[in-house]
Amino acid sequence: MLRTTYLVLAMLAAAALPAEEPKTLLARIFEWRYPDAKILESVMSDAATKDAQGKRTTPSGQCRTVMTTADSFAEVVAYYTAMLTPPDGGKHSEPAGAAFPRSVTYHSDSAERPVAIQIIQVTTDTSSTTLVISRAKGEAQTHIAWTQYERL
Repeated sequence: MLRTTYLVLAMLAAAALPAEEPKTLLARIFEWRYPDAKILESVMSDAATKDAQGKRTTPSGQCRTVMTTADSFAEVVAYYTAMLTPPDGGKHSEPAGAAFPRSVTYHSDSAERPVAIQIIQVTTDTSSTTLVISRAKGEAQTHIAWTQYERL
Protein backbone atom coordinates (compact mmCIF):
# COMPACT_ATOMS: atom_id res chain seq x y z
CA MET A 1 0.00 0.00 0.00
CA LEU A 2 2.78 2.42 0.92
CA ARG A 3 4.55 1.68 -2.38
CA THR A 4 1.33 2.46 -4.31
CA THR A 5 0.94 5.74 -2.45
CA TYR A 6 4.49 6.79 -3.37
CA LEU A 7 3.89 5.81 -6.98
CA VAL A 8 0.68 7.86 -7.14
CA LEU A 9 2.41 10.85 -5.51
CA ALA A 10 5.31 10.62 -7.98
CA MET A 11 2.88 10.49 -10.91
CA LEU A 12 0.95 13.51 -9.60
CA ALA A 13 4.18 15.47 -9.09
CA ALA A 14 5.31 14.67 -12.63
CA ALA A 15 1.94 15.73 -14.03
CA ALA A 16 2.18 19.02 -12.16
CA LEU A 17 5.49 19.92 -13.80
CA PRO A 18 5.07 22.33 -16.69
CA ALA A 19 5.47 20.79 -20.12
CA GLU A 20 8.59 21.86 -22.00
CA GLU A 21 7.67 24.94 -23.99
CA PRO A 22 8.52 24.98 -27.69
CA LYS A 23 11.47 27.20 -28.55
CA THR A 24 10.66 30.64 -29.86
CA LEU A 25 12.02 31.92 -33.16
CA LEU A 26 14.57 34.13 -31.40
CA ALA A 27 15.72 31.28 -29.13
CA ARG A 28 16.35 29.14 -32.21
CA ILE A 29 18.20 31.94 -33.99
CA PHE A 30 20.36 32.76 -30.96
CA GLU A 31 21.63 29.16 -30.87
CA TRP A 32 23.09 29.80 -34.36
CA ARG A 33 23.77 33.56 -34.20
CA TYR A 34 27.22 34.72 -35.20
CA PRO A 35 28.59 36.89 -32.33
CA ASP A 36 27.33 40.47 -32.57
CA ALA A 37 25.75 39.86 -35.98
CA LYS A 38 22.82 42.06 -36.91
CA ILE A 39 19.66 39.98 -37.30
CA LEU A 40 17.50 41.07 -40.22
CA GLU A 41 13.92 40.00 -40.98
CA SER A 42 13.13 36.62 -39.41
CA VAL A 43 10.24 34.25 -40.07
CA MET A 44 8.82 31.15 -38.39
CA SER A 45 6.19 29.25 -40.37
CA ASP A 46 4.49 25.93 -40.93
CA ALA A 47 6.70 23.74 -43.12
CA ALA A 48 3.65 21.84 -44.44
CA THR A 49 5.35 18.46 -44.85
CA LYS A 50 3.20 16.55 -47.36
CA ASP A 51 3.24 13.25 -49.23
CA ALA A 52 2.98 12.79 -53.02
CA GLN A 53 -0.81 13.13 -52.84
CA GLY A 54 -0.56 16.45 -50.98
CA LYS A 55 -1.71 15.07 -47.61
CA ARG A 56 0.02 16.36 -44.50
CA THR A 57 2.28 13.69 -43.06
CA THR A 58 4.27 15.26 -40.24
CA PRO A 59 3.77 18.36 -38.10
CA SER A 60 6.77 20.51 -38.94
CA GLY A 61 8.03 24.06 -38.88
CA GLN A 62 10.55 26.22 -40.67
CA CYS A 63 12.50 29.20 -39.36
CA ARG A 64 14.74 31.53 -41.32
CA THR A 65 16.66 34.74 -41.03
CA VAL A 66 19.61 36.62 -42.49
CA MET A 67 22.37 37.96 -40.28
CA THR A 68 25.11 40.40 -41.26
CA THR A 69 28.51 41.18 -39.80
CA ALA A 70 31.51 43.30 -40.72
CA ASP A 71 33.77 40.33 -39.92
CA SER A 72 35.45 38.72 -42.89
CA PHE A 73 34.05 35.76 -44.80
CA ALA A 74 36.95 33.60 -43.53
CA GLU A 75 36.29 34.55 -39.89
CA VAL A 76 32.60 33.63 -40.18
CA VAL A 77 33.34 30.28 -41.87
CA ALA A 78 35.99 29.51 -39.22
CA TYR A 79 33.53 30.31 -36.41
CA TYR A 80 30.85 27.91 -37.69
CA THR A 81 33.40 25.21 -38.53
CA ALA A 82 34.74 25.37 -34.96
CA MET A 83 31.20 25.46 -33.53
CA LEU A 84 30.26 22.29 -35.43
CA THR A 85 33.48 20.34 -34.83
CA PRO A 86 33.46 18.17 -31.69
CA PRO A 87 36.25 19.13 -29.26
CA ASP A 88 38.06 15.83 -29.86
CA GLY A 89 37.58 15.91 -33.62
CA GLY A 90 34.77 13.36 -33.43
CA LYS A 91 36.96 10.54 -32.10
CA HIS A 92 34.70 9.84 -29.12
CA SER A 93 30.97 9.76 -28.54
CA GLU A 94 29.16 12.98 -27.75
CA PRO A 95 27.64 13.81 -24.35
CA ALA A 96 24.14 12.56 -23.56
CA GLY A 97 21.46 15.02 -24.62
CA ALA A 98 23.53 16.59 -27.40
CA ALA A 99 21.99 16.87 -30.87
CA PHE A 100 23.71 13.71 -32.07
CA PRO A 101 23.99 11.72 -34.15
CA ARG A 102 24.19 14.35 -36.84
CA SER A 103 25.74 14.89 -40.21
CA VAL A 104 27.62 18.11 -41.05
CA THR A 105 28.47 18.78 -44.69
CA TYR A 106 30.32 21.69 -46.27
CA HIS A 107 30.16 22.95 -49.85
CA SER A 108 32.00 25.93 -51.31
CA ASP A 109 31.12 27.64 -54.58
CA SER A 110 33.65 30.45 -54.60
CA ALA A 111 36.45 29.47 -56.97
CA GLU A 112 37.34 32.34 -59.28
CA ARG A 113 34.05 34.12 -58.70
CA PRO A 114 33.38 37.67 -57.46
CA VAL A 115 31.46 36.24 -54.49
CA ALA A 116 32.62 33.87 -51.77
CA ILE A 117 29.96 31.29 -50.81
CA GLN A 118 30.10 28.55 -48.18
CA ILE A 119 27.11 26.26 -47.56
CA ILE A 120 26.96 24.30 -44.31
CA GLN A 121 24.25 21.66 -43.84
CA VAL A 122 23.57 20.09 -40.43
CA THR A 123 21.15 17.16 -40.39
CA THR A 124 19.77 15.22 -37.41
CA ASP A 125 16.95 12.73 -37.22
CA THR A 126 14.43 15.54 -36.57
CA SER A 127 15.91 18.67 -38.11
CA SER A 128 17.86 20.15 -40.97
CA THR A 129 19.77 23.43 -40.61
CA THR A 130 21.38 25.25 -43.51
CA LEU A 131 23.81 28.16 -43.32
CA VAL A 132 24.70 30.01 -46.52
CA ILE A 133 27.61 32.34 -45.82
CA SER A 134 28.44 34.84 -48.56
CA ARG A 135 30.35 38.00 -49.28
CA ALA A 136 30.79 39.66 -52.65
CA LYS A 137 33.97 41.51 -53.53
CA GLY A 138 33.64 45.12 -52.42
CA GLU A 139 30.82 44.41 -49.93
CA ALA A 140 31.23 45.73 -46.40
CA GLN A 141 29.22 42.91 -44.78
CA THR A 142 29.30 39.13 -44.70
CA HIS A 143 25.80 37.65 -44.99
CA ILE A 144 24.68 34.53 -43.12
CA ALA A 145 21.39 33.11 -44.40
CA TRP A 146 20.08 30.60 -41.81
CA THR A 147 17.21 28.19 -42.40
CA GLN A 148 16.03 25.45 -40.05
CA TYR A 149 13.41 22.77 -40.73
CA GLU A 150 12.19 20.74 -37.76
CA ARG A 151 9.74 17.89 -37.35
CA LEU A 152 7.60 18.68 -34.34
